[in-house]
Amino acid sequence: MTKNLAESRNEAMVRLMTEARNKGGNAIIGMRFDTTELGDVWTEICAYGTAVQAVPVTDAARYTASQLGYGGARAAPAAGAAAGAAAAVRRGLRPAENTVGSAG
Repeated sequence: MTKNLAESRNEAMVRLMTEARNKGGNAIIGMRFDTTELGDVWTEICAYGTAVQAVPVTDAARYTASQLGYGGARAAPAAGAAAGAAAAVRRGLRPAENTVGSAG
């Protein structure tokens, strides 16, 4: 049972990510899951989130994004810049117009 729930949750996440990409997003924010018991044997798993286009706002964030396959590389970041890169990417999120959902 636990294996089936984990597989269903993963499938819902994959479907959510696919929908986000189809709408032009490269990240999902505010992601959450809802589960509903349907009788004694069925469980519904829904994944929700907002598709966004995350835009790196510093050279360190652009470098990190390029290493993850999201754009061209520039100069490598200075030592200690990696920790600030994640925060810069988070600050650089611009909300998309569409919210996507995936029912499992």
